[in-house]
Amino acid sequence: MSSLMRAVGMALHYRWSFFFTLVTTVGVAILWGANISTVAPFIKVIFEGQNLHQWVDDRRVEAETNLQAAHAEVQSLEAQIAVANDATIRKNLNANLADAQGSVRGYSTSLWLTDQLDPWIDRYAPTSTYETLVFLILLVIAATVMRGCLLAVNMYLVARIGQRTVLDIQNQFLQNTLNLELSEIGKNGTGDLINRIRGETNAIGMAVTTILGKIIREPLKMVVCLAGAAFCNWRLLLFTLIICPLAGLLLVLLAKSIKRLNRRAMEESARLLNRLFQSITYIKAVKSFNMEAHEINRFQVIAHDVYQKNMRVAYLGSLARMNSELMGVGIISLGILAGGFLVLNEETKFLGLQLSDTPMKVETMMLFFSFLIAAADPVRKMSDVYAMIQGGIVSAERVFPLLDKRTKIHSPPNPAPIITAPPELEFKNVRFAYNEGQPVLNGINLTVPAGKTVAIVGANGCGKSTLVNFLPRFFDPDAGSVKLDGIDVREFDLHDLRSVVGLVTQQTMLFDDTIGNNIAYGSEQATREQIVAAAKQASAHVFIETQLENGYDSGIGEHGGKLSGGQRQRIELARIILKNPLLLVLDEATSQIDPTSEQLIHESLRSFVRGRTVLMITHRVTSLDLADLIVVMHEGYVVDTGTQAELMARCGLFREMLRTSQREEQSVTEQPVTEQPVAGLAKAA
Repeated sequence: MSSLMRAVGMALHYRWSFFFTLVTTVGVAILWGANISTVAPFIKVIFEGQNLHQWVDDRRVEAETNLQAAHAEVQSLEAQIAVANDATIRKNLNANLADAQGSVRGYSTSLWLTDQLDPWIDRYAPTSTYETLVFLILLVIAATVMRGCLLAVNMYLVARIGQRTVLDIQNQFLQNTLNLELSEIGKNGTGDLINRIRGETNAIGMAVTTILGKIIREPLKMVVCLAGAAFCNWRLLLFTLIICPLAGLLLVLLAKSIKRLNRRAMEESARLLNRLFQSITYIKAVKSFNMEAHEINRFQVIAHDVYQKNMRVAYLGSLARMNSELMGVGIISLGILAGGFLVLNEETKFLGLQLSDTPMKVETMMLFFSFLIAAADPVRKMSDVYAMIQGGIVSAERVFPLLDKRTKIHSPPNPAPIITAPPELEFKNVRFAYNEGQPVLNGINLTVPAGKTVAIVGANGCGKSTLVNFLPRFFDPDAGSVKLDGIDVREFDLHDLRSVVGLVTQQTMLFDDTIGNNIAYGSEQATREQIVAAAKQASAHVFIETQLENGYDSGIGEHGGKLSGGQRQRIELARIILKNPLLLVLDEATSQIDPTSEQLIHESLRSFVRGRTVLMITHRVTSLDLADLIVVMHEGYVVDTGTQAELMARCGLFREMLRTSQREEQSVTEQPVTEQPVAGLAKAA
């Protein structure tokens, strides 16, 4: 609940909207009760043919007469008590005296109320009975219209606060998520993050809207009605409310169960979204392995679990609704039984309990019942929100811990000036493990001279990619240090560090946007001329201009799906060229493309790497021609370092890796590949 209250606290930052929400809420509640208060005058006008002047005069006369009689009874009883000797008689007389004194208070209150109403009725109320009826109806209509206007404004303001709060949470969630280290982001899956940032923040927003709307408005309406009922007869009201504690206990128990089931349902929904996201993302693998039926079945199993849990939440919600309905009916039924007895028998006691100072009138009892019924309507509306509030609590408890999570990767308070020339790169006794007890790097010591290109080779899982991920600080080493020109990378401002490091991976990272915007990603100030120049250097300009209908303004689809693998890789290379980094990391940048595209990229890289410090992870022989130095890794260790000729002469592991790579490359068809225009993007002939 504290997490949801935190969201409510964020909503309260919109002070003026909240202030006018409270003002309109109070207005709605008062007018709701004001409409009910016209019941008693209506009864007098319709059933007894009186106007308001006659009604208030009759009440005054009746109150004065009864008050005189009550005073006389009090004086008589006091005189009898003064001379009574028997203790039992004195006890009975004292009880009667208390009842008589209560009657005095009741009639005095009635007379005071009549005196308060009389000037207003004399000034504004009509004298004709029918005109009085019209007046009362117009009064009700006017109050209803005013209440409707206030309610509309109230609902708009509540919706505004709720939506702004959702937007604030989503912005903070995304900002914090993008700042987390990669290991934290990948823990629960992309689908889970999407579900939290979209679905669960919306659940929080609905709960906040409900709290600021119905949770404030409906109880306030109920309080006004209960205050009206208490004014009619507070003892009778307390008697009718004796079933509320039991109904409240049942509601608390149901709320706990609903919260528990909501948590499970949300966790299953996150699994469902993860499953859906992966099936669609890896649709090629699904189709190529004929796994459509398997994915559908797996999706349906999780979806059925979500369905079952949501239905149990709905079932418990219906029980909460029934509990509220029974409570409302029980309160009204008790009121009718007790109040009916008092009116029909002109009594002030029911089952030995003193429920009234004076015998209740029919119009007073009808007004009391009307207030009870009007109070039951907010209770009925409140019964629909318990499940929603519990869902909001669970969502807040899932969202805010991630919102509060702080990354271990951050800038120092006083960062060192960033490098301005290609740096010397040094890994000094670097150790790292993703999981405790399973080291990936075991004391790496490696120096890369400034302005040189160093290739890192080794079997899959030996730690090559982990090593280069320290440069932009996607991770920090568990031990040891990574230095640029003798300065630990942790001493640089994170933004400055990443601005001088360029990364190209085997998995292209393109957005569903235009060619030009993808190339300029990270270099938003670049001109079209600079974008074109980068594309030319990456050997991408020709296919952009000749094969794509809108050239640099062509959309490329999700993940660049409208382009071939080679085209995607050249677009990403153009992006890095435009960024112009001092330190370049190529992580299997040409491993997933055809020989023709690889040759074009190598030609582009050959000129681009000059004058930069480059780390190149590769297993392809053709890529080694770009390297000044080759580093051989095995199981988290640096085995050997040297030129290709030196390693061939002394390193058996390198020779075996080279032979394996050559066999793999020879197995690839060497027929020239002509990239075809992509459907939907090709220029018209």
